[in-house]
Amino acid sequence: MKLLHKKETIFLRNLFLTTVLGGIIGILNYLFNIFVVKYTDKSIFSIFTAALGIIYLVQIPATSIQSFLTKIVAKNDNSDLSRYRWIALKYLGIIGVLLSLTFFLFRYQISTLASVPVDIVIYLAVTLFFSFVSPISKAFLLGEERIITVNLLLLLETILKFAIGAIAIKMGGNIPLLILANSLPAVFTTIFVLPLLKVHRGGKQIETKFTELILITIFMLLLTIPYTIDLVLVNESFRAEYGAISLLGKLVYFSCVMTASVMFARVSNENKSANKRKSLLISLALAFCIGIVISIMYFIFTDLIISLTVGEQYIQVGKYLGIFGLCMTGFAVVYMIANYFISQNIYGYIFVLLFVSVLQILLFQFRNSSLNEVIQNQIIVYTTLTVLTVFILIYRFRKEIKNENER
Repeated sequence: MKLLHKKETIFLRNLFLTTVLGGIIGILNYLFNIFVVKYTDKSIFSIFTAALGIIYLVQIPATSIQSFLTKIVAKNDNSDLSRYRWIALKYLGIIGVLLSLTFFLFRYQISTLASVPVDIVIYLAVTLFFSFVSPISKAFLLGEERIITVNLLLLLETILKFAIGAIAIKMGGNIPLLILANSLPAVFTTIFVLPLLKVHRGGKQIETKFTELILITIFMLLLTIPYTIDLVLVNESFRAEYGAISLLGKLVYFSCVMTASVMFARVSNENKSANKRKSLLISLALAFCIGIVISIMYFIFTDLIISLTVGEQYIQVGKYLGIFGLCMTGFAVVYMIANYFISQNIYGYIFVLLFVSVLQILLFQFRNSSLNEVIQNQIIVYTTLTVLTVFILIYRFRKEIKNENER
């Protein structure tokens, strides 16, 4: 009981520290995007908005690799982790090179689909490669629950991103540099941290199950689609206006899910199902409360928030801000639950994500002639996804509890 109490105390401390540091990180990331909105013209911001949608998609491997390696490190803390970090770097680097080259070969098709200049696709391809090597060091740290170190690295990366972005804006809104600002900092910290990692040496060799990595990547791809593909599919005639709403809305989402990695690391290291459920519920409660508070502020101080952030030229879209914040709160809850499913190898949830992804694409295909229609599309998508996800979680909890009582 004493050991369990200590684990819970450390978990709550890590949640608190991540919430505080995550808030600082979120503000800096937010300022980065606000500067892009305020100090570039609508044509630059429109291109950057579309590119940002692709950036989120090509960085999916980073998220899936981090989750994959975190689970491996958590379950193999007495194995030869020192050797395994270099094996992981070699294999993931090779995969990253092959996929980024393939991505670049289809640059003309990607440019046409996303309505972005073809000359920036090479920078998106570089970002894709970086997404395969940059999460390795943080995954090892999360697997050993070194949460404070991870938070400090994320803070450093955000400061570097902000610095690179500021240079890009001073250069008149340099799109390639704005794109690289989203990936270069994580590569810098990985190059510095990976050789210095103090991990277990000796012991059995670790087997890499790439089938699980593929499943997690598909999982993360479908999970990322609801808040990325909209930026690519939205009608170009009001993409900048929608991008402003999306920018403020995603502030809610990112503020809510900063603790997802803490929850994932704790659940991956925990053996008792009851403790795993408890960790998830604590994380969900925190994420939900953060989202609701920010959304209420959006409803009350709409014009003020828009004026101080994206600018008065976007005041007319303020009526959508609060409701979009609620949508992002629901999606944050979905994201936390989805990470729990990954930690428990519940990959059947992929079919729910696939259904919602198809639904979203179809909605944008047939309802994309006005900003009002697009917002309605997103309300339908996020409501459907949240309700289905919560229903599945309740079903899984009831099944787990029933099995425990029968033992």
